[in-house]
Amino acid sequence: MFHAGWRPRAVASLTDLFDLVVIGGGITGAGILLDAAQRGLRVLLLERHDIASGTSSRSSKLIHGGLRYLKQMQFRITRLACRERDRMLTLDRHLVRPIRFLYPALEADRVPGWTVDLGLWMYDRLTTQPQRHTHITPDELAALAPGISLDGLERAMVYTDAVADDAALTLAVAATGFAFGGLMLTRAEALEPLIDGERIAGVVVRDVESGRTHRVRAHVVVNAAGVWVDKVRDAFGLAGRHVRPSRGSHVIVSRRTLPLAAAVTLPSPDDGRPVFLVPHPEGVLIGTTDLYHEGPLDDPRATRGEVAYLLRAVRERFPGRDVTERDVVGAFAGLRPILDTHAENPSEASREEDIWEERGLLSVAGGKLTTWRVTAAEVVDEAVRHLPEDRATIAAQCHTEGTPLAGTAPPDLADRLRAETAVAGPIAAAMARRLRALVWWVPRLARDARELEPIAEDVDLTAAEVRVHLRFGAVLRLEDFLLRRVRVGLWNPQVARALVPTLRPLFAEELGWTSGRWDTEEEAFHWALAAWTPEGVR
Repeated sequence: MFHAGWRPRAVASLTDLFDLVVIGGGITGAGILLDAAQRGLRVLLLERHDIASGTSSRSSKLIHGGLRYLKQMQFRITRLACRERDRMLTLDRHLVRPIRFLYPALEADRVPGWTVDLGLWMYDRLTTQPQRHTHITPDELAALAPGISLDGLERAMVYTDAVADDAALTLAVAATGFAFGGLMLTRAEALEPLIDGERIAGVVVRDVESGRTHRVRAHVVVNAAGVWVDKVRDAFGLAGRHVRPSRGSHVIVSRRTLPLAAAVTLPSPDDGRPVFLVPHPEGVLIGTTDLYHEGPLDDPRATRGEVAYLLRAVRERFPGRDVTERDVVGAFAGLRPILDTHAENPSEASREEDIWEERGLLSVAGGKLTTWRVTAAEVVDEAVRHLPEDRATIAAQCHTEGTPLAGTAPPDLADRLRAETAVAGPIAAAMARRLRALVWWVPRLARDARELEPIAEDVDLTAAEVRVHLRFGAVLRLEDFLLRRVRVGLWNPQVARALVPTLRPLFAEELGWTSGRWDTEEEAFHWALAAWTPEGVR
């Protein structure tokens, strides 16, 4: 995805005049990078940490229309999200996969089953996919969700949505923008604006890697910092609050704890909000909560109350499985950049996006992971209106709606890899899922046959795969690799912690890290990993 010179090339270009400088490397910023680059604009993305290191690696991993938004009469966002979900299922099946959701409605539920049925009927009308929601028998429900209680079951419904590795999706969007000529610089912090008269005309950037400060000029500076939008505005001398972050917390349990053959949507026994139980190859993700977040933005944590809230929903519908805190192998929280609409309950706040201009700074907030293409197009359309005429006239129309993302691969990629190499079946499947088209570099970079075997027990990661990520994955930190490229830190923090010593020689060989650099990185990784562990719950 990213060649070895991706970062030096960006640093060398900091003296150029850009059409757009984008602050924020989440899904929105990455989308703007791609959209602008495709239109022929000179664009640079700045991210103070890693791509997707904030909200865009801490979501529920759902690519969905948002069934509950229909109840809140948010028809536009639901319609857009359904359309964009279907678009990704067409263009980006190497990143986004359909998944069946079960909705078991009980007679005692706060929301009657017939209203859910009606909502799903409306959901069906918004999709271009052939699947429509159906009813299943109690026996079929029990087979798909072993251990689920059938007491008081009024009806059981099945509908289809989609899931993705949010960090991998965001990185693929950024990589596609890079392929179209956009530049990206991670570990680069925007400190303050450059001012030309009364307008913001660029940004002062500190390169965290070198410690050097650069003055980067731009016709338009785009603030796509997510929940940090107001922090950036404050640093740029702009007052007022536009974003009120909402925290969504999740827990991870093993597939043995909840052996689900389909995802399940359950209403919480506490407040009726939907709780999702989503099986992934690596584990089952349970989420999410929705609470206004008043604490620090840089290190959100799940609270004990939120973990208890999620597990109560599971135990009520799966009483025989007796899922407790002892079964939780991971826990994390993400912050949603919700617009401050003064709603008392964050679940009732709009998920719409908003774009506004202040003295040359174009800010964007709101939106969803699913609707990144729409948001990016709207932002770049607005940015073009603020460009000098000679630059605005060269800007092409938006093309992202027909552009597949980097790494496109056939559905049978794992089978092809297994047939042509010595990689075992489960390992090939894991490689294909994480690397997609880059998987063919694995046999090329393997030093010997042992590098095609797992590097430790209970993991599906090989040394050769590690080499591919380090060469082409824009990895600058140990935490980038373990938390956002292979996601071991998400699905099993304990295993990630144990893997660290094994990775040391590979990082030394591929990235040239010294012993001192490794010690620094190891310490920083263990600090970052705490936010993904059961022990880190507050």
